[in-house]
Amino acid sequence: MAGRKRPVPEDVTTEGEGSAQPKSKKKFKPLDPKKFGGMTEEEVCKLVLPDHMKPDMDIIFIGINPGLYSAYLGHHYCNANNHFWPCLYESGLIPKKLSYKEDADLIDYGIGLTNIVPRTTRAADELSRKEKKEWSAVMIERMKELKPLVACFNGKGIYEIFSGGKCTVGVQPKPLPGTDTVVYVMPSTSGRAATYPKRTDKLRFFNELKDLRDNLRAKRQSSADSSICEQLSSKT
Repeated sequence: MAGRKRPVPEDVTTEGEGSAQPKSKKKFKPLDPKKFGGMTEEEVCKLVLPDHMKPDMDIIFIGINPGLYSAYLGHHYCNANNHFWPCLYESGLIPKKLSYKEDADLIDYGIGLTNIVPRTTRAADELSRKEKKEWSAVMIERMKELKPLVACFNGKGIYEIFSGGKCTVGVQPKPLPGTDTVVYVMPSTSGRAATYPKRTDKLRFFNELKDLRDNLRAKRQSSADSSICEQLSSKT
């Protein structure tokens, strides 16, 4: 599943199906084709940002959907104002500095990247309610299959869209439906986030996420060791 385009279930809404896609309420300047290799916005929106995931990962970071720049470059969290990559390293979640160009390498450290909705848009409010609801159900099924220790939603609003209810940042009281996967909600790593605008504001949440991962890793290892001991005992 790493680096592959996401398969679309037959009953899930995709671009161009059903009712017209909603337009963003925000007013944007026309797209500068020089920044996107001469591509129009329509052409960029047809690009698909690959997921980077595999079964039994420690953490899978979940965004809402790809933005234009990420889809164009083919990498996650590639905006220079995004604090994702510095916080990932400074918290100790990864042992070396990585840039967005190396996002596929996160798999080597037990960390995955994906989005709820695969469709690229300039703004997330261009996604329809139906689209978000249907793809949220698909995400749950994918997490049941992949069984990560933690599903980390990058943004409080993203998890509220996914769950359909209000939440606070941090560890959520319930795992993902039908799984043992712990849900962690952190503030958006975007530099434009109003509540936690600075990198240092967000770092404490990455530190907390690392502690959560380490504790869950230890429990998983302890459980595996106990299972091996039981198997050996049954053979004697």
